[in-house]
Amino acid sequence: MAVARDRGDSRRDPLLWPEECLFAVALTLVVGLALVTGAVSWALIAASAVLVGALIAGFALARRRRAAASGAAVRADGPARLARLVGGVARTSVPFLSCLVIYSSLRAITPELDFPLVDPALIEFDRAVFGGDVSRWLNDTLGSPALTLFMAICYLSYGLSQGAYAIFSYLRGRHVREYHDFALAISITAVVGYSGYVLVPGVGPHIYQTDVYADPLPGHEGSIGGALDAITAVQGPARDLFPSLHTAMTVVLMVYLWRDARRLFWWYLPIGLGLLLSTLYLRKHYAVDLLAGTALAVLAVVVAGRVNRWWYRPRTDPPAEAARSFAP
Repeated sequence: MAVARDRGDSRRDPLLWPEECLFAVALTLVVGLALVTGAVSWALIAASAVLVGALIAGFALARRRRAAASGAAVRADGPARLARLVGGVARTSVPFLSCLVIYSSLRAITPELDFPLVDPALIEFDRAVFGGDVSRWLNDTLGSPALTLFMAICYLSYGLSQGAYAIFSYLRGRHVREYHDFALAISITAVVGYSGYVLVPGVGPHIYQTDVYADPLPGHEGSIGGALDAITAVQGPARDLFPSLHTAMTVVLMVYLWRDARRLFWWYLPIGLGLLLSTLYLRKHYAVDLLAGTALAVLAVVVAGRVNRWWYRPRTDPPAEAARSFAP
């Protein structure tokens, strides 16, 4: 479902996007925390270098496109078009690659900070509001090997779906309004959520409540167990609990699928709802984490729309000079 451009080609074409500025600040802070805690790794350095390279490539190609729009001679042969496509895809991937870099870094940083865990307070909230441990109730009421397998698949789809939709939006030419709103909302969600990981550290029911969840999940003794163990191994000792970014980013994706790609929304809905439920069923989050994640998603969507309306506000230049979109 294509959305008409707001006076199409009269919008501003800034060389930097707000999500890039946001992640530049976030990555700088993460590197600073890594230096303070001694958690600097070659992986962090290499990944940061790749991100900077992708951003520089996209930025350079955006400048060439701007020159072309203003009348300068730019080759439009096959290699040039391919370079623009590759550079555009690389640049649209920067926010999602940044999420991976920051999260992998925080896995090592948050344990070194050694802030007190907030799990007791989150458990108390859940029991006061829901009358018990929600994950325990789900396992006892709905637990089965088939459901455990479906929950694991949904949980592992996190991150892949958001990145795939961003590239899809770009390749389908939806980058005038749809891509930038989605990318900025995801970026706001990530940066605020990762700040929560640092300031409100927790490890989740599967680690903190071993007395409540001493039994394995249904189906763990079979082939499903390998996938469940892999999920736990990826998390490691990270304090990545509050708010639930599995929830927040999934809600953000579903909001923009509903707005801009309704057919895809209906296809994704079972996976999206399964992913939300999986955070509880697989004992990774408390219910309050999901509530916080949903609130964060709503905030990010609202803020992203307002920021982009200002950032890409209509130009006051003559129409002949303003005739370009703000796509990469």
